[in-house]
Amino acid sequence: MSRATAWIEAAGIPAVGVTCRGFSPPARLVARAEGVPNLRLLEFPPPNIGAMRQDEITAATLERLDELVTLFTQAAPGTVAAAAPASAAGSARDIVFSGNLREVNDYFRGKVWSDGLPIVPPTVAEVEEMLGFTERAPDEVIGLLPPTRLPATVWKVAVNGVMAGCRPEYLPVLLAITEAVADPRFGVENVGSTVGLTPLIMLNGPIIKELEFNAGQGVLRPQAQANITVSRFLRLLMVNIAGYRLGESDMATFGRNYYPVLAEAEDESPWAPMSVDRGFAASTNLITVQSADTTGHSFLTEGPAESHLRVIAREMVRELGGNLLVAMEHFGGHISPVLGLTPLISGIFAKAGYSKLDVKRWLFDHALVPARLFDEQLARIEQGYNLQEAVRRGSLDQRFAENDDPERLVPVLHQPEELQIVVCGAPNRNRSFIAGQFGKYGGDVSREVRLPARWKEKLATLRR
Repeated sequence: MSRATAWIEAAGIPAVGVTCRGFSPPARLVARAEGVPNLRLLEFPPPNIGAMRQDEITAATLERLDELVTLFTQAAPGTVAAAAPASAAGSARDIVFSGNLREVNDYFRGKVWSDGLPIVPPTVAEVEEMLGFTERAPDEVIGLLPPTRLPATVWKVAVNGVMAGCRPEYLPVLLAITEAVADPRFGVENVGSTVGLTPLIMLNGPIIKELEFNAGQGVLRPQAQANITVSRFLRLLMVNIAGYRLGESDMATFGRNYYPVLAEAEDESPWAPMSVDRGFAASTNLITVQSADTTGHSFLTEGPAESHLRVIAREMVRELGGNLLVAMEHFGGHISPVLGLTPLISGIFAKAGYSKLDVKRWLFDHALVPARLFDEQLARIEQGYNLQEAVRRGSLDQRFAENDDPERLVPVLHQPEELQIVVCGAPNRNRSFIAGQFGKYGGDVSREVRLPARWKEKLATLRR
């Protein structure tokens, strides 16, 4: 809302943003980043508009018309060039604080430069050691991260990597992650939405073993240094560069903690790794970042291949088929839910003759819900909008409007290829998980991890 209002104002057309009470701080922050420092804003009173009936919304709106007129007739708020502000005065190498470990951590927490956990003090020496693992200039700007639009430089990436507890040799992975979240497709400006999304980082390639990422037993447990500190780095990047602060720019209703990096157990998989599915060579060091719903719920399957598939299809319906976001964000767009399979279960499928694409197609054909569930949700977005209308507009293919029976069964995916399969976890367990994805809120982006010259020599020297 505030982004669109700021664009209209910048074009010289008077505009007033309307927001629910409690959302004014992030609205003004976004407007400032877009070049409108004094956004004309009308705060809608509680209860939240999402909890009100249409007649209540209409009545409350009529009561505020005089205020709305007054705002429109006020002097224009003025605009400034929307540009990345300087993160701080002085040099990046300036000392901002001196003290013992507890004092440093107290200072950083007071500045909201951490995630609440103790950080590793980012001394110049520590940061410069990490920079030894890239040939990129420290002041190179990788991207501007909304809502603050601060520049994510190579130096700042290293600083936040040190703070997160990353080893110096992780820097190429951190840079690739930063490139991914700076991509407009990821939509970092949506991370502070009430959904409370958390990015999931997936990893492929030889670098998994070279940097000792865990891809097996307890892959999503916070124990392996590489998995958890690299993921923590991304959270700190969101706080310190994108500028997310709880209750100000981060409006998560509940929120989620960060997930350890999901590294694929490529050697134990009967199929090509996920990097191949995403258009890269099997040996590519690749990170993929996207939003993810919970990865904590795992479920048991047993028996022959089709028995496993039937249970997975049922769980896909449970995870993907009943959420309002499926209608609001997924349909008409692209989604990328993740199916985590252990080497045991993927091996059962492969022995039964199923390729990875065969598994995706089977699940597409069998993870079905009654059309009325989606129609009911779509109607909340726009009066008269349903699956039939979505097909007519070209947002969905004909499969979703084969007839007008509200009980007809439709897939929870647009197409089989949307489902991403990652082989990971304890090699001999019969459990799987499904992580939903929030469409344009944290779209899936992949970036190759670029290693510096003499990579293996640098690793060997560091570990002597």
